Amino acid sequence: MAKRIILLVIFLTAAGLAMWLAQNQTQKGWAGTPLVKKEFTEELIGERQLRAERETEVELLLVGDIMLSRNVASMIQKHDDPLLPFANISALLKQSDFNFGNLESPFSESLHIPPSGSLIFNAPKTFHVGLVENNFKVLSIANNHALDQGLTGLKTTRELLAASGIAAIGAGNDQAQAWEPAIVELRGLKIGFLAASYASVNDGGKSRNDYVARTDDVENLKLGIENLKSRSDFIVVSMHAGNEYTHRPNATQQDFARAAIDAGADVVVGHHPHWVQPIEKYCPQPHLSSPYQGEEPTQNTPPLQGGIRGGKSINCGLIFYSLGNFIFDQEWSQKTKQGLAVRLTLEGAKLKSAELVPVLIENYCCARLADEQESKQILESIRATSTLIKL
Repeated sequence: MAKRIILLVIFLTAAGLAMWLAQNQTQKGWAGTPLVKKEFTEELIGERQLRAERETEVELLLVGDIMLSRNVASMIQKHDDPLLPFANISALLKQSDFNFGNLESPFSESLHIPPSGSLIFNAPKTFHVGLVENNFKVLSIANNHALDQGLTGLKTTRELLAASGIAAIGAGNDQAQAWEPAIVELRGLKIGFLAASYASVNDGGKSRNDYVARTDDVENLKLGIENLKSRSDFIVVSMHAGNEYTHRPNATQQDFARAAIDAGADVVVGHHPHWVQPIEKYCPQPHLSSPYQGEEPTQNTPPLQGGIRGGKSINCGLIFYSLGNFIFDQEWSQKTKQGLAVRLTLEGAKLKSAELVPVLIENYCCARLADEQESKQILESIRATSTLIKL
């Protein structure tokens, strides 16, 4: 009897060990290498170098429109959590050295939350914590909502962000301040930013004032870039322009973006249409430009072409006509829920890599990484064939 019990214990132990080894081999392999296929979202953010481990590179993330008013504000207020809109995408935001986006809603002392559908935005001052905690260092405030809370709101926004270590560009007390650049220096690399908008209030650009840099002010654009050339190694220009709810860039976007590259900018990033729009490689020499000419993408539209720089001397650049929404509440259509983030890796003054990161908004407030099928739809809408842009 005792012999039978001993044999049974040996058998069960051996079976358990065999099952453990089989499971361990399936999950990690014999050498500890993961064999299980990672989820698509893990591939976008998993196993990337920590910022502290990067010695010569700088990683910058560009995102789309950020609106902390209306339904987004209501959700923050309901949960008493200013980090809520960023919570599901915080891992991506914290991987970069710093982030840039377009802030669509001014901050103010008022606690009033505009109702859904209101075109006058307001965000209570305390809501800025989500931007601070998620690594934003530069924000464009050049847009058609810059003055939604008047000059007091504009001043409050600039001062609040500055006190939190975030530069607000594109709007100010006068044109000189509106065109004043921001420069971020990391690991010996200086990255300069400028921003401009087609309008300063929500009237289609008809009104003019001295508080917001305008996309039709090409002279100040050129002067600003020329000034940055001697003070920075890499230049990013933000434009708030275009027709809403279309994939097609308009003439204002194309003229401004190409003028910026002609003047010496390396990247132009667009906001305002609330849909993602195509990406263009642009060089002053016509034979080096991509075939994209601004048509609505169709089955016959040439796909996104790899490559950005043909060398510093010819000043090629990338134009992201619109990154769509990032934090917003336009949940009435799939395309207004879609967006792109762009991960730029710089080494010295050279753009080492550029990667598209598709995102999706849900619950009228909150961004997350798009899954594989959602990402495919977002990329196909602009005829992009890969998340990676070949350089």
